[in-house]
Amino acid sequence: MTCDGDDQLGDDMTPAPGTPAGAGPGDPAGPAGFDPSPAPPAGIDPAVRETVEQIVQAVRDGNDPAIRTLLAELAEVADATALLYLRERLYVPR
Repeated sequence: MTCDGDDQLGDDMTPAPGTPAGAGPGDPAGPAGFDPSPAPPAGIDPAVRETVEQIVQAVRDGNDPAIRTLLAELAEVADATALLYLRERLYVPR
């Protein structure tokens, strides 16, 4: 099959995995239900939340020494909820 530039995409195209079925060109291509500004989980310690935010900023800045230091601090007090929150925050687009 060749494409001469005049071909149009048919309606039988399936959405990319993780993309909401109704996503269009202007819609986010993240997983369905993805909230670009997640709230911290209920009951998360404010100090843990602050450390998570500092890690996210250090990652975005590319500050490897700060990342190592902050991860060590988080490891001392983090539970599964805190680690999942960190993961969620790291995946939020800027």
